Amino acid sequence: MSLQMIFVYITLVLAIGYLAKKFVLPKRLFTTKKPHSYGCGQDDCGCN
Repeated sequence: MSLQMIFVYITLVLAIGYLAKKFVLPKRLFTTKKPHSYGCGQDDCGCN
């Protein structure tokens, strides 16, 4: 197998993986839930 064919297969796998991530898989798999730190202080003033 030539080096060029290996690069073609790697590119193909990366392209299919990108398309699957972009259009097929749910977005909640790739989002992280971070707590918001808006700096409202100790009391919950409801400014957010």
